[in-house]
Amino acid sequence: MREFDVLVIGGGLNGLCAAWWLLRRGVKRVGLVERFTLGHDHGSSHGASRITRSAYADAVYVRLMQVAHAEAWPALEADAATRLIHRRDACLFGPNGGPFQDYLDALAGIDVDVETLDPAEARRRFPVFRFPGDLGVLHDRTAGIVAAADTIAALARIVRAGATVIEGATVLGVDPISRVVDTQDGPLRAERIIVTAGAWAGRLLPGLAGRLTPVRQTVVHLAVDGDAAAFPLWAWRGLGDFYYGLPSFQRPGIKAAKHVLDGPPALDPDAPVDAPETRDVLAFLEEHLVSPPREVLATERCLYTVTDDEDFVLDHHPASAAVTVGAGFSGHGFKFGPLTGRILAELCLDGETTVAPFEAARARFGWGA
Repeated sequence: MREFDVLVIGGGLNGLCAAWWLLRRGVKRVGLVERFTLGHDHGSSHGASRITRSAYADAVYVRLMQVAHAEAWPALEADAATRLIHRRDACLFGPNGGPFQDYLDALAGIDVDVETLDPAEARRRFPVFRFPGDLGVLHDRTAGIVAAADTIAALARIVRAGATVIEGATVLGVDPISRVVDTQDGPLRAERIIVTAGAWAGRLLPGLAGRLTPVRQTVVHLAVDGDAAAFPLWAWRGLGDFYYGLPSFQRPGIKAAKHVLDGPPALDPDAPVDAPETRDVLAFLEEHLVSPPREVLATERCLYTVTDDEDFVLDHHPASAAVTVGAGFSGHGFKFGPLTGRILAELCLDGETTVAPFEAARARFGWGA
């Protein structure tokens, strides 16, 4: 039986970030087991780009993003010797009151470079949008494009250099007491285990299955008039919908999507993918862009794993503190990856973390929160 000091199950962003932090901490026998290959497109870590920002509807996440921007991403960029965040201003907008007010409340009293605009000033700063009606607008100067594919490639390079990476191995079960991980190729054993299995986490950890819902999302790449690279990062928070977009990093056009908020249908993560639905995204952009998109260039799909409240699960297994779980990143977790990897590594090794905003709100990230 192969043995490890710490074994990470799942080689997406959070598993790779956890393994990177374990190596930074000097753990000697780090293992990472992945059912596909590093960089695969079956989960939620693939694609060229993501958005990072500080504007959030919850003060806990605003404070976590402060740590991510100030400490975690710079640490990864230094270790990778690669620029991974490309600064770009962002606007977040929506009807005054309702969910948009949550963003204003969350940012109040926190020293972060986000400014409230009226629609006329917003049109001056972000002229690609109409900003019709009675809208609230936030200008987030902390935002940027995360080079997502470059991030995964850099992490994979770092982790391969210091850890044992086992690819193409399906994990069949995890025993939190014996710390034996059963795979199709035979058992593995570890002193400690970190589970970051994405949409498959509920299968491996049945106690979490009721909290985790896999749901597919469709991202649309669109041709637009003018210079697509000049587009801001943007997000719309309506009364019951959430759209977002950015320039299509390292490819033509812009990228846009509808983030599913309420009642996503559960699915089997191994089931075939249906044809993507793009009509809602196109209708939204037709209404809000000064010059609507000319054509659909391509679509991409990813597999979210969402919790009912969209909070992450970052905790020990209730049966054993030797097993640490990172799950339910709910489609907004990529921007936190280097920080949640640090949290998982510190929980695994120390039982507590050096991330003050996380510790202050730790109960809400618990297994049974």
